[in-house]
Amino acid sequence: MKVLSVVAGLLGVAFSAQAQTLNAYFKAQGKNDDLGLGAGVLFRPDTIRTAGTAGGTVVKYFPSGKKYEEIPFANLRKGEVQGTQTRWFESGQVQATEDYTAGKRQGRLLTFYADGTARRREQYQNGVSTKQECLAADGKPVSCADYVVFPEYPGGLMTLLTQIQTSTRYPRQQIRQGIQGKVLVDFIIDKTGAVTSARIKQGLSVPLDEEALRVVNSLKGWTPGRLDGEPADVLFTLPVTFAIR
Repeated sequence: MKVLSVVAGLLGVAFSAQAQTLNAYFKAQGKNDDLGLGAGVLFRPDTIRTAGTAGGTVVKYFPSGKKYEEIPFANLRKGEVQGTQTRWFESGQVQATEDYTAGKRQGRLLTFYADGTARRREQYQNGVSTKQECLAADGKPVSCADYVVFPEYPGGLMTLLTQIQTSTRYPRQQIRQGIQGKVLVDFIIDKTGAVTSARIKQGLSVPLDEEALRVVNSLKGWTPGRLDGEPADVLFTLPVTFAIR
């Protein structure tokens, strides 16, 4: 008798049982960049490759055609940011500048209100915040919230994994045909905590792709992510692996 196994992990990496929340997990991984957060997750990107290297620059645009974000990469495939990432309001006013070295925050993180006044001044050393100052729109000092906060699933990571595993149905025809492997699903947790814009990034077969989409769309009740203290759309990739053992 064949035993069916459905395994899932976020962002292509296995979860640690000790990391009970997404934020604890990403903190343990040293991830605190804002790639995949904010309004630009659905904006049109252009990739300008640097000849003779693995690097280049990704530029995103508002639907109006105005520039939204510019991110320099030392390695595009690995997502290793190198240099200063800049984001703009649609007015053309700078919204944020963020310094990176070898994929880690190194140097300044500056953010601004729409009128150009300072919102956050933060200093990083080897990916760790060493000094921060945050200001209200009127210029008065306020306490700093974490710049990047990832969405959380109710009950934590193990509850999420259990929900995926128990709700996934392996189509019988696919079992008989011996079709197994990994389906990658891109989806957004929006500002309200809802799953939106789920799509297949890498598929196996129509029935397995449809089942992976159904499971992802059934994940309700997320606490939304936040960027610089504001609710933000967050893009995830969820690998759902169908295995016959």
